[in-house]
Amino acid sequence: MYFMRYSSAAKLFITLVIGSIFVSSCKHDKDIKKKPFKIRTDTWYRIAPVAPFPIVVNGITYSALAYFPGGGTGNASHMGAFTTFFNQLTYGTSPEAPPAGSVAAAIKDVPSYPITGAPLPLIQAGDFTELSSAISTLNIPETVYQKLINQVLYNKKGDAIFISAINGTGGTFPISDTKVGFNGKALIVTGRGKFSHATGEVDYYGYYNVADASDAEYNADGWIDY
Repeated sequence: MYFMRYSSAAKLFITLVIGSIFVSSCKHDKDIKKKPFKIRTDTWYRIAPVAPFPIVVNGITYSALAYFPGGGTGNASHMGAFTTFFNQLTYGTSPEAPPAGSVAAAIKDVPSYPITGAPLPLIQAGDFTELSSAISTLNIPETVYQKLINQVLYNKKGDAIFISAINGTGGTFPISDTKVGFNGKALIVTGRGKFSHATGEVDYYGYYNVADASDAEYNADGWIDY
């Protein structure tokens, strides 16, 4: 009889614990308030060539072509006017082929890329001086929750959003003889200031002009919670 009473009590306790976890989980889900989030940016880009090496995307092996860092200014929901910097590693079917897409590359690495003194779109002296300052001031990490930070948005108030592109979700496509479009998905993985606990997801899209390194655009639509 004692064992049966104990067993019943144990079962009741386990049931209450599981129920509590379930309620807590549901409450956490309900606490996420997905606010509409839009980014509109005019950008510029640079190219940092690399020795080709294999890179696997969605189970297919490609050849890494070059790092594709850049920056710009724009306006975003909940943030207002901002400055941004980004970094990608482009890849293609071969070093001679046009880019087939890109994967995230650490924004923190950009200031260490070589300045060759060659003409645009290669990196020029002073291109990423402001980024170096932002990395220090905002303490931009390489990763957050094991997600590689490949873009940062920040304003003059000290608010910042860290973004991690989801590899394998997008690609590139021709728009004209000189313009190449791109798209993909990315996660918002914290930030600074009022966005220090931010989370979210966006679909990004834009273009770059292969004939003019100052003619590019980055936009995104999605949601944010902070």
